[in-house]
Amino acid sequence: MSRLSQAFAKYRLQWLLLGLSTLLLALSLQHAFRQITELNRRDTNNMAAELRSQFQEMEAFLEAMRGQAEERLRSNPQSILSRHLYQALRVDGSKRINLDQVPADLPPALIGNLTGLGPLPVPGSEREDTIHLALSLSPLLSTASKLLDEEVAWIYFTGTDNFIYLYPWVPSSQFRFDATIYRKSYWQDALTQQPPAQRATLSRPYQDFAGRGQMITLSQPITKAQKVVGLLSIDILLTNLERALQQPAPQVGTLFLVNQHKQVLARSQPGTAPPLRYGEERDDYRWQQGAFQLVHAIPDTPLTLIHRIPLIALLEALFWQSVTALVTLLCLVLATLSSLRSRRLNQRLNYLSRHDALTGAFNRHHFDAFEHQHALAGNQRIGAIMFDCDHFKRVNDTFGHGVGDEVLIQLVRLCKPLLTKENSLIRWGGEEFLLLVVDETVSLCDLAEQLRRAIADHPWEEIAQGLGVTVSLGHCRQRPGVKLQEAIRRADVALYRAKANGRNRSEGWDDGEGQPE
Repeated sequence: MSRLSQAFAKYRLQWLLLGLSTLLLALSLQHAFRQITELNRRDTNNMAAELRSQFQEMEAFLEAMRGQAEERLRSNPQSILSRHLYQALRVDGSKRINLDQVPADLPPALIGNLTGLGPLPVPGSEREDTIHLALSLSPLLSTASKLLDEEVAWIYFTGTDNFIYLYPWVPSSQFRFDATIYRKSYWQDALTQQPPAQRATLSRPYQDFAGRGQMITLSQPITKAQKVVGLLSIDILLTNLERALQQPAPQVGTLFLVNQHKQVLARSQPGTAPPLRYGEERDDYRWQQGAFQLVHAIPDTPLTLIHRIPLIALLEALFWQSVTALVTLLCLVLATLSSLRSRRLNQRLNYLSRHDALTGAFNRHHFDAFEHQHALAGNQRIGAIMFDCDHFKRVNDTFGHGVGDEVLIQLVRLCKPLLTKENSLIRWGGEEFLLLVVDETVSLCDLAEQLRRAIADHPWEEIAQGLGVTVSLGHCRQRPGVKLQEAIRRADVALYRAKANGRNRSEGWDDGEGQPE
C-alpha cells in the first residue's frame, strides 16, 4: 500500500505539474495574443496618424493655393512674375504652347512648365487671365514641392480651357498637355459634386501621363462666379504610399490602405492578398475571411487602414512569443516579461527626462545637455527664438485649461514642419517656448515670421468656437564671446518688446537697447 500510495502521489504530482504547465502556457499564449494585437493596433494607429498628418498637410497647401487663386480672380490675375513668364511662352510647330525656355533671370527651381493647345489667347480674354493665374501660383507650387518633398510626384494647375501648368519643370518633349486628361479619374471625381466641393477630392488610381506609374490625385477646384476655371492637384505615387506603410510596418500581418471606393491603394507586403470585403470600423481584431482583421478609418480623410493577421502568421508569432516560457519553465518567462516592462519603462523615463509630457517638445534637461554639447564643440553662432502665446491666460479663463493644453499641443505640431533635425524646440515654461537654431545660414527673422504666420493662420476654431491664437516672438543670434544664456536673455528682451509693440509680431535684438547681465 505504501508503494501504491507513493506511485499515486507521484502520478498526481505529474498531472498537477502538467495541468499547471498547461494553465500557465495557456495564460502565456493569451498574454502573448493580447500583446501582439495591442502592439499591432498601436502601430496601425500610429501609421494612421502619420497618414492623416500628411493628408492634412497636402490639403492645407491646396487650400492656401485655392484661396490665393480665387482672390486673384476677383481682382487681377496678372502679376509681375506671371507677365514675365507669359512673355516666355512659345507656340511650336505643332501649334502647341510651351514654356520650354525659362527666363534666365528667374531661379529654375521656381518655375514649372506650361503646355497646352495653341494658339496663344487673345489679349484680355478669359483664357489669358486663367494662364496668368496659373503662372502666378509658381511660388506656392515651389514651396509646396519643397516641403512635401518625396511625398508627392507632381503639383499642378489644370485649366478647363486646354492647358496645364506642371511643377517641377520638365520639357514638353517629356510631358505635354493632352485633352484626354479631362477623362482621367482625378478630373471626373473632382467635378462630380455640384456645386464643386470646397474640400479636396481624392481620385481613384490611374496611370500617370508622364510614365511614372500608378498614382492618385488630391484635387481642389478653383471657381469664379460658381464656375470652375481649373483644378489644383497634387499627385501621389502608389509606390510612395507602399514605402510609407513599411516605415515601420506592424510586426505581424499586412497593412492595406483603402480609398473611399474600397480600392486597395497600397500594402505593406507586396503580393499579399487583400481583404475581399470589410465592414465598419472596429475597436479590436475580429476573425474575418481566414484572418484576424482590424479596420481603422483615418479621421478627416477618405482613407481606411486595414490590418490583417493570417492564422498561420499569428500562430507562428504566438509560438515564438511563448517559446521562452517552455524552455525556462515559467519563471524565466516572468523574469523576461518583467525585464521587457522595465526596459520599456526605462525608455519612457528616458524620453520623459528630455521631453515635456504634455506637448512632446524638449524640456530644460535637454537644454542643459544641448548647451554642454555645443560649448564643447565651440559652436558660438546658435540662434535663439523665444515666443509665447498672446493673452494665454484669457484662453484658459474663457475656454478652460483643457483647451489651453490643446492650444499648446497644437503650437508644437505647427512648429515641427518648419524645423530641421538640428533645431531644438524647448518648452521653456508655461506657454513660453524656446527654439534653438544651429544652422548659421537660417535667417532667424524669416523663420520667426514663418512660425508666426503658421500659428496665426491656423483654424483654431476647430478646437473651440471663437478661439483665436497668436504668438509674439523675439530672436537673437549668439555672437563670438557671447554665451548662449545671454543670447537667450536677449531674445527674451526682444520678445517683450514685440508684446509691447502690439503682439502677434516678431522682433530682433537691438544691440543698442541694453547691456548683458
